[in-house]
Amino acid sequence: MIPPDMKMDMEADKKDVLNILFQSDVKLTAQAYIKKIKERFSLSFFEAKKILQQLIDAQELSYHYLYGATYVEKSFLKPVSITKHFILKPPGFQGRSNQSNGGQKKIDPNKIELILDQGISFGSGQHPTTQLCLAAIDVCFFEKQMMASKENLAGADIGTGSGVLAMAMCLAGLTSCNAYEIDPVSINEAKKNVALNHLTKRIKVIEEYMKESKNRFSIISANLRFPTLAALSDMIFNSLKNNGIAILSGVREWEKDQFVAIYSEKGFELVWQQDEKKWSGFVLVKKVC
Repeated sequence: MIPPDMKMDMEADKKDVLNILFQSDVKLTAQAYIKKIKERFSLSFFEAKKILQQLIDAQELSYHYLYGATYVEKSFLKPVSITKHFILKPPGFQGRSNQSNGGQKKIDPNKIELILDQGISFGSGQHPTTQLCLAAIDVCFFEKQMMASKENLAGADIGTGSGVLAMAMCLAGLTSCNAYEIDPVSINEAKKNVALNHLTKRIKVIEEYMKESKNRFSIISANLRFPTLAALSDMIFNSLKNNGIAILSGVREWEKDQFVAIYSEKGFELVWQQDEKKWSGFVLVKKVC
């Protein structure tokens, strides 16, 4: 139990409190989160509220206002480690995030920083499907090194949103990436983020739906809902080179068997799969016929 007169300076206690939020299948309002902290640690409402405020003050968490309600989410006001190799960093943050700061632990210098302006488009790093895609990119480029022996790597990101997946793939090793998007707000955000990461010469934000490009890409990512991914399966297969990789998410856990069946029938082999908060992410390889 957390002593009520003690600040949140013990890592184990802080982790337990944060996991209440991070492991929740639904967004938590400030009131709902305080109630869960109160029940989990047998605290008063005011003691639980104080703990939340400490986490807000430390920029571990932040308030987000949506449809008249105040929700609590992971803060991106300072660098946040998303996977083993990717860190999301807000623009203007002073100093590299892998340097020690005020006695804090150093972050692995091999991690890749993605500068991301927190706009309103889907795919800013908050959603489980975005995090699943980043984890899949981590697996492909680093853990399994599936791209290591290939040169002049060209990729595509369908429905790029903030541009985070296209940027992650390029910073991980792609030579170039086409980022397709049709939403005007997302297009502007993606272009801004690409510029912040000095990737304008490698990432082309294309304001249209992706069309089939025969055997062109080594890797394609798409963070879209299941019906759209099912409809795009032929186009994705035909646009990939032999042994090309598809990184896909936006599928609910109860849809994944049907999803895998559709892509297996097209000629894909499932090589990685992970679930997060009832969402599923996949790495599939186009099999050589």
